[in-house]
Amino acid sequence: MLSARTASLLVAALLMATNQAAAQSSTQSSDSQTPPTMAQLVERLAAEDARIRELQQEISSLKQQMNTSPTPATTAAPQDNPPPSTSTVDAPKQETSSPTQTAEPPAAEQPQHESMGHDMTIGSGPTINFRGFFDFNFGVGSIANPLVFPIADNGCGNCGNPLTPPHTTFQAGEFDLFLTSKLSDRLSFLSEVVLGPDDTNVFGPDIERYSLTYRLNRYFVASAGRFHTSIGYYNTAYHHGTWFSTAEGRPIMYLFEDSGGVLPVHTVGVNLTGAVPNTEKLGLHWVAEVGNGVSSGRNSGATVQNFYSDRNYKATNLAAYIKPQFLPGLQIGGSWYQDGLNPLSLPGVKQHIESAYVVFLNSTWESLTEGVLLSNRLLGTDQTFRSPMAYTQLARKFGIYKPYFRYQYVRDHPNDPVNILKGTFYGPSVGLRVDFSEFAAIKFQFNHLYDNSQFGNNGFDTQLAFTF
Repeated sequence: MLSARTASLLVAALLMATNQAAAQSSTQSSDSQTPPTMAQLVERLAAEDARIRELQQEISSLKQQMNTSPTPATTAAPQDNPPPSTSTVDAPKQETSSPTQTAEPPAAEQPQHESMGHDMTIGSGPTINFRGFFDFNFGVGSIANPLVFPIADNGCGNCGNPLTPPHTTFQAGEFDLFLTSKLSDRLSFLSEVVLGPDDTNVFGPDIERYSLTYRLNRYFVASAGRFHTSIGYYNTAYHHGTWFSTAEGRPIMYLFEDSGGVLPVHTVGVNLTGAVPNTEKLGLHWVAEVGNGVSSGRNSGATVQNFYSDRNYKATNLAAYIKPQFLPGLQIGGSWYQDGLNPLSLPGVKQHIESAYVVFLNSTWESLTEGVLLSNRLLGTDQTFRSPMAYTQLARKFGIYKPYFRYQYVRDHPNDPVNILKGTFYGPSVGLRVDFSEFAAIKFQFNHLYDNSQFGNNGFDTQLAFTF
């Protein structure tokens, strides 16, 4: 805002200009009774215009002086040091440009991180996109509840060993934070951080997935980090956010390693994939993976080798699948995985895993059928322990309702030196998924599961799954 003195100067200048123009007009009108000619009018307009420009320059000069002069807040001193009696308006112009009048804060007000080296600021760098998933469950049953593990080893109904204890409980599922970031047009990053409880009722954090991906084109994509191994279809299609999956609970054959699963669901290493050129009508894709593999001592609990590998031999996996254009939604594929394990008190184990699947998905129908053969061969012997496993799942959507049926079979060789889960498990599951909201669903599922060492068991589960 202008000061009182500046405002007075402006008003005075305007009044002077007005009075001068009025006087000149009166004089001219009294001197001549005849109307002015066109030339005289043009001359008067030019003179008035020149005076207006002079007034504008004076006003601009006054405004500039007000903007460059120090404000009272800038020159104010502490109460014990009163300011000098000299008015800031009368101060010389060279004083207004002194260093003490600049906008730069004093050294004591500088942010602390600026004096401590690297401050972690990037400017207009990449941004992180968050997506969250969570599920809340209520389960009734024992081994028929897919969220309960471990299943009691050697339990049976008629040999005296205890069965897996039945339960009726509310269950917190996985609190899944999915993060993605685009670093450039070809470079991106994703991670999946999960907090979930175990049978000790304690929540624990796990970085289930993280990968840095370089996408050259549709024919070559490279990723490095921890990812879901390309064994079969379900393992790479459905991760830790249960909201995506139709059924409640993963098939037994695809249980996570820390839940007793016998397959290497996770891999720490490198993943290469892409489409095969000139096969657009067939939609042929390839996958090649190299990683640490699972720990040789599966009972140690540290199944996925995130940092230290107990052997120099690396696990490899090759996979391929087709997505033909003539039938959208159809996908057929398979994989071949091999690894070498060094369990204690054993000469070594050569592991092979073959898989095949046929999947059809569209907005109405869902059909999943997979089969996997896990073979562990003791080195130096002819002993090979084979564990076949399979499941089929069929679902049909009616608006927000999606009834489904799943039948699964898992036969883990009881003498296998590596597998944690042993025995034969098979049976049907029938369920209904209701998408009562765009980003939330409730699932009701009944399971009837047989085990060769226990009586058949029934279980009922309700799951509330959503994304946020």
